[in-house]
Amino acid sequence: MSIPTENDIAILLSTGEGQGLEFKRSVSSSVAREMVAFANAEGGRIIFGVDDKNRVVGIDEVNRTTSAVQSTARNCDPPILAAIHPIKIGDKSILVVDIPNGHKKPYACHDGYFLRIGATSQKMNRDELVRFVQKNSPIHFDDMICPSFTSNDFDEKAYRSFLDRAHIDTGGIDSLDVLRNLGLLGPKNDVEPVYKNATVLFFGKEPVRFIRQAIVTCVLFAGTDKSDILDRKDLDGNLAENVRQAMAFLKRHLSLRYEIKTLVREEILELPEQALREALLNAVSHRDYSISGAVVMVEIYRDRVEIVSPGGLPAGLKQSELGKRSVHRNPLIADMFHRLGEVERVGSGISRILGVAKAADVPVPVFETNGFFSVIFAKPENVREKTDKKWNVPRVETKSGVESGVESGVESEMANHILVFLRKDTLGKKEIAAKLGKSKPTRYLNDLVSKMIDAKLIKYTIPDKPNSSMQRYLLTKKGRGILKTISSRKKR
Repeated sequence: MSIPTENDIAILLSTGEGQGLEFKRSVSSSVAREMVAFANAEGGRIIFGVDDKNRVVGIDEVNRTTSAVQSTARNCDPPILAAIHPIKIGDKSILVVDIPNGHKKPYACHDGYFLRIGATSQKMNRDELVRFVQKNSPIHFDDMICPSFTSNDFDEKAYRSFLDRAHIDTGGIDSLDVLRNLGLLGPKNDVEPVYKNATVLFFGKEPVRFIRQAIVTCVLFAGTDKSDILDRKDLDGNLAENVRQAMAFLKRHLSLRYEIKTLVREEILELPEQALREALLNAVSHRDYSISGAVVMVEIYRDRVEIVSPGGLPAGLKQSELGKRSVHRNPLIADMFHRLGEVERVGSGISRILGVAKAADVPVPVFETNGFFSVIFAKPENVREKTDKKWNVPRVETKSGVESGVESGVESEMANHILVFLRKDTLGKKEIAAKLGKSKPTRYLNDLVSKMIDAKLIKYTIPDKPNSSMQRYLLTKKGRGILKTISSRKKR
């Protein structure tokens, strides 16, 4: 900052205290807090000789005050290099102290760690300090060591799958050397490999044992708020698998339209799949993993889809710069997805989301940041209408993903088979499983049956006891209508 003139001081006095300005009548024990708060933020200015009503009262001994300020700055940890300017305002002397934006954050005084927020200097608690350090540290979360992760926790199957998808031919090179070349191992030792957090997230058998917040939660709501949940899945696998399953959840619960440009009918999601994938990849790649109490959320409402990641924008990136420049919060994670062909290293995901939405003629997504980063996709109006000539099949506003899946085959042929099985008979899960060639009901079958119940395609024979061992299922009127639709389409 340049040395302020008397006119500059007058403007500052009329403006009052704020994010970068503090007034002090004299040097007190609180000065150190203000100094470290400014150094931990973006810098600021302290003016001594001004009272709490923004009036110049002056200081009696400029040299003694200057010495006290210098001593306070030196005693901060690390020391703060403050610029001190004695200035005359009429017949009174004031002291202007400029605190730079610190390059060795975090700064502390004898009372602890403080951060300037608005016109106040607030002490950071433990969790706030941890997030502050990680946000401002040159060491990224994905590059940090996970000391409790061992070779026994390493998922060889996920590792081999990654090599295949990334088209990496190891040429017989030891897997540890491959991981080291990918930047996923810490310093070499003779006891046990030292794995980084990125390794845990991509190749851990149970990543959430070590990084509990590495979950993607997918939720389908009945309306436009969170009051009524129709379906929910907490995905706790590795990052690549979580992205795959989250996309499957979206495709299962979003409506379809059909276009016939050739002899093959093309099925198109109501929201562009590529834009949804980009938003999802952006969420898991750039979220702040130091926030342990929050997870990535994929939320489907009747009128929109929201993909939300904890942490807001990475340090150094402003919302006005979205789509124009990129700052990687987790560069190792971004590099791994780049090797899988999922993202571009240059970080053009936001601009691609906008471009794809424009090309698909759907509403432009909205980006919000308030401690979280949200991408909000509004569903096209014609999808929510009961019928529309642009959409070749009727769609009702409350249509569930299961029903869409049964009609289109997106859910899987298994749902169609279940409807066929129940056309004439009432069957239990074991009998349905047997007809499907399974020795017993699988988790997928249990989930599918529950969804078909929710969609009112089938119903219980013992509704008061859903979990009864004698429970069987029969087709509803709605299910028979869907089955009739499927049969008529097969005859075309």
